[in-house]
Amino acid sequence: MRKKSTYLYVLAAIAIIIAAGFIMNIALIKSAALSVFNMLPNPWVFGPAAVCAFIFMGSGRYWLINIGCALITALAVQYLVIGGGAGIYTIAYRALAFLSVVYVLNLGKLLITK
Repeated sequence: MRKKSTYLYVLAAIAIIIAAGFIMNIALIKSAALSVFNMLPNPWVFGPAAVCAFIFMGSGRYWLINIGCALITALAVQYLVIGGGAGIYTIAYRALAFLSVVYVLNLGKLLITK
């Protein structure tokens, strides 16, 4: 129950921060949220995120491994698929979208199994 509560508290905190960013018109939060939401349905982000989420499920350093996978995937998509250089924000937003997919899949697993 503790892990499930922690995941739900983190989800609530993220929702509050994004809502406050839109209500108070904070450009950094709005642009980051919109960029991440636009990158989520991209199969180059969603596919590897789902694979990494389930492959490393039992690992002791689960989130550290997934952060590494997110950065590698973001760089690979940017330079190999899109074919060009990008700024640090684009790569960070793509990695954040990757981690968002991992988080939602993990939350779904926790809600179903417990």
